[in-house]
Amino acid sequence: MKTLLLITVFSMATLVSGAQWTDSKPSTTTKHTLYSSGEYLVGDQQAGKLGMSYTYNNKYILSVGYSATFKTTVTPSDNFLKSATNVTPATSVEPFENSENLHMMMGRIFNLNEKKNLRVVIQAGPGITTFREPEFALVNSNSQYNFETKTSKKLSLVINPKLEMPLHATVGCSVGPMVVVNSNQTYIGAGIGIMYGLIKNN
Repeated sequence: MKTLLLITVFSMATLVSGAQWTDSKPSTTTKHTLYSSGEYLVGDQQAGKLGMSYTYNNKYILSVGYSATFKTTVTPSDNFLKSATNVTPATSVEPFENSENLHMMMGRIFNLNEKKNLRVVIQAGPGITTFREPEFALVNSNSQYNFETKTSKKLSLVINPKLEMPLHATVGCSVGPMVVVNSNQTYIGAGIGIMYGLIKNN
């Protein structure tokens, strides 16, 4: 529920901010842009990403964002199941694992043509990743097992280069990889997304 609320609030804030910036800053009078984005990622685990980006002088970019992997059902290891005879779940609730990441990145923009409707963004920065993983334990005289979801936080390095394609001054799409590195794991995914706001200048 907290994750859904955070995603909803973040989405509304970025869309409203992008729209207000577009209305108050015509593309003919500024070299800066402000836009929100949403992406779907596939990799070791499926994930979603929301973000807001500010560009300066069509060369530099500052991005803040939130990403989360979808919940994945987890089963106990073979060694755990072999530790007792006829071990069965003690509850109908399925154990799961997922991760969430809050990050901020800085980078450089390289326009590939004069129309500025095709550009490469190279960006990276720090993030804080929250992991939720089940911890299994035997109960009921070793005939059943239960689990408790453990939460941990790790400092991460987020690398997110992408190819951005503004289709209009306020709408565009993007593709590119995303890598999240920390002491717990390395997540590698490929994403496709939609951008909205003041995306490019005429």
